[in-house]
Amino acid sequence: MKLFEPVTIRGMELKNRIVMPAMHLNLGFLGKRALAFYAERAKGGVGCIMTAAITPDPFISDATWEGRGTAASFVARLRDTLVALVHEQKAKIGIQLWHGNMYPAGMWGGYGLGVDEITGDRVAPSARENMRELTVEEIKAIIEKLALAAGKIKEAGFDFVDFNLAHRYLPNQFFSPLYNQRGDEYGGDLHRRMRFGIGVVNSAREALGEDFPISVRLGAHEFRQSNGITIEDSAEYAVELEKAGVDMIGVSVADPFPYICPLGDSPPGTYVPLAEAIRERVGIPVVGVARINSLEAAEEILSRGKIDLIGIGRQLIADPYWPQKVAQGKTEDIIPCLSCNNCVDTVTVGRSVVRCAVNPFVGKETELEMKPTEKPKKVFVIGGGPAGMEAARRATERGHEAMLFEKEASLGGQLLIAGVPPYKQEIQQLARYLVREVEESGVTVRLNQEVNAEFIDKEKPDAVIVATGLTYFIPEIPGIDRSNVVLAEDVLYRRREVGNKVVIIGGELVGCETADFLAEKGRSITVARRGPEMASKIGPTARERLLRRLSEKGVRLLPGVKSYEEITDEGLVLIDSGGKRQTLEADTIVLAAGSRGNTGLSEALKGKVPALYAIGDCVEPRDIMEAIAEGARVGGEL
Repeated sequence: MKLFEPVTIRGMELKNRIVMPAMHLNLGFLGKRALAFYAERAKGGVGCIMTAAITPDPFISDATWEGRGTAASFVARLRDTLVALVHEQKAKIGIQLWHGNMYPAGMWGGYGLGVDEITGDRVAPSARENMRELTVEEIKAIIEKLALAAGKIKEAGFDFVDFNLAHRYLPNQFFSPLYNQRGDEYGGDLHRRMRFGIGVVNSAREALGEDFPISVRLGAHEFRQSNGITIEDSAEYAVELEKAGVDMIGVSVADPFPYICPLGDSPPGTYVPLAEAIRERVGIPVVGVARINSLEAAEEILSRGKIDLIGIGRQLIADPYWPQKVAQGKTEDIIPCLSCNNCVDTVTVGRSVVRCAVNPFVGKETELEMKPTEKPKKVFVIGGGPAGMEAARRATERGHEAMLFEKEASLGGQLLIAGVPPYKQEIQQLARYLVREVEESGVTVRLNQEVNAEFIDKEKPDAVIVATGLTYFIPEIPGIDRSNVVLAEDVLYRRREVGNKVVIIGGELVGCETADFLAEKGRSITVARRGPEMASKIGPTARERLLRRLSEKGVRLLPGVKSYEEITDEGLVLIDSGGKRQTLEADTIVLAAGSRGNTGLSEALKGKVPALYAIGDCVEPRDIMEAIAEGARVGGEL
């Protein structure tokens, strides 16, 4: 496999061609969580790790690392902990330096980030909004600061330094004709717009000497803005960066975080064509990125011979042992990344430590250890959805005797529905993965068996985990029991057919994804909901793309409905947001009006079993991330 061939970059030998690019994680660099996170990825077999980005300040200024020791101690602690842990696993590690001006000071470890240290002004290449234009003296000072930090990174024992010249951070703005309107040596034509980035690399090379590799992340194209950075200009930039002393280029986009992370409706290797265009012009290794989460995709990309390394980010959050499993041919054991961007949203919107929909241990590697139990228990898990499957396999992993009961003919629960809409194929993979894990773990599975309180009383388990899922909310609308009304679940399961004109009641995730599913089949769709916005509970990056896709398919969205008056043979009669009564013509009305937790069994068992847990949708409807996290937590607590 070409993916596992070594490659040498200015004397640094990588054991394979798998690069974990820098990702914002809100983990820091020296705490237990950060060290465990990076150590786990190194153990998993990655060839090269780039840490999350950091400003230069902690390396060169005591004041900006207040309460955490001097700059020298910061460097020493990095060398003795983070770097040492990664090197133990024969992996290489670099740290990414950045200088942004889009985010407030303090965010993602930024101290004085994009802010004048004396006046407190926010600064930019050119004056805009509440930002003033940087002076030439300030520009040179920033370049010197980055170079000094690079030297400290070398002292800390890192194998290379990476500079972020992408994602609309300050260096990227200098290169962009949209954000750089300067008329001096740092703005104007293409070569003057390159000057800032080239200056950073020149200064860093002087500080580092000739034996230390320099990498850059290049924002090669601006998709979200017209008249911005083009791939043609970026190719010229790459040539000059190589001349200045860059040894490796990771090619991404110029668009801002979090829009750099494509969702499931984008092809594997979304930005690889940009990397290939850059590689045609340079003689140094180039990294291709975005949604490369299978061996087949990685090998196909490398086989074209147009790039040299594969950047794998979110898939390594989902499964740190992806490289090892691929190398050993154990691809069925890989936890599939859903490309759902929950990891992105928890960091950028939630401002929390990174979380993952499918890997509950992310950021909690030292807190959710599945230690062998000293007192094995007879554990009944009722419900075979993601929460129940995760709880059952984790309980068995710890040494308990777990039995999993599912009333349907197969395991999977809501995953079986969630994997049906377009671009949700990874959810189908997740369902198969969890079923396989349950089978391999030794859990006793009983399908087609509904469990009640009497059964539990007779069998007398030591602990019961109720994961019975949800029940659908049926709104009180005259005509709701007509034959032209169907549940979204039945549509997605293909148990009921729909006509050409469809009205969907309910505009959260299920309603919108059912609309996406039916619009793909050529149906005329209207989605109505009482709330003021569609898909309001979905993460922002996924929401934007889903709503854009519905618009492109001609789906009519009707939020703010005041009341549903009646369902007739003609369709749905309602009072719209403006108070007007109207009839939405429809052959079929699809109900996606929400759901409630199925609490019947858990209520019936209160006080009747030694230990009782309720998890997943049966507590209240929630997403995959919460379901799996709860299953792992309870499985680890028993």
